[in-house]
Amino acid sequence: MENIILDGKETSKNIIEELKQKLEKNPTNKKLAIVSVGDDYGSAVYCNMKKKKAEYIGIGCEVFHFENEVTQEEVENKVKELAGDDSFAGIMIQHPLPRHINEQRCFNLIPAEKDVDGLSAESFGLIAQSAPIFVPATALGIMKLFESYNINLVGEEVLMIGKSQIVGLPLAVMLMKAGATVTVAHSRTRDLPSMIKNFKIVIVAIGKAEFVKADWFTEGQIIVDAGYNSGNVGDVDHEAYAKASYYTPVPGGVGPMTIASLMSQTVQAIENNK
Repeated sequence: MENIILDGKETSKNIIEELKQKLEKNPTNKKLAIVSVGDDYGSAVYCNMKKKKAEYIGIGCEVFHFENEVTQEEVENKVKELAGDDSFAGIMIQHPLPRHINEQRCFNLIPAEKDVDGLSAESFGLIAQSAPIFVPATALGIMKLFESYNINLVGEEVLMIGKSQIVGLPLAVMLMKAGATVTVAHSRTRDLPSMIKNFKIVIVAIGKAEFVKADWFTEGQIIVDAGYNSGNVGDVDHEAYAKASYYTPVPGGVGPMTIASLMSQTVQAIENNK
């Protein structure tokens, strides 16, 4: 059996280059704002990557960083300020925020037309109504990978392991809208190993390093690992890849697609703003 890598690096590179060419023809002075809080190493790395990628394609990017001691009110005030600043076409808040900050309240302050990471309650509601402006970038990245590799979702049985507002729930809705039949499970689902074997496509986004074991899969399944944990490992034991017909490696699968999708939606926000 042939194992085909769903190559997020190459696919995202193509998206980024198309965006760069578009902005070279139509330069913009609109910017992307990233709000971050705390000293999480992964967040700092991702903020830096997003800033560099935005500047590479021709979009100014400002990171507004707060220390751990910041209050809920201070973060909310910054988001409100950015929401009213016409120089910013897009606003995103780097997840995760420290526990004392209610991040969903912060997400919800981003106007839908600037919510380029698609994480506000309004954006989620618009997905459910089949009228999205922007969708969560990781979910969009996964959908773009399916499209790039001509993986037909219509009528397919998909198991979504993970129920977060950031990946699992919005992606499940997007998959249903694309014609798939979706079951949502999570880390506490009973008899998950037996369940996994019944699905053609298995997507995992639970944030637990190598939680899903290789012997839980059967030959020929499509495995999408949206996890990224310390040690450069995903939520799926990498030995499972040998059984898959298609799979996303970690790193190099979903991660690059998330950033490319964020950039794509930022460019769309700029165009919409015109």
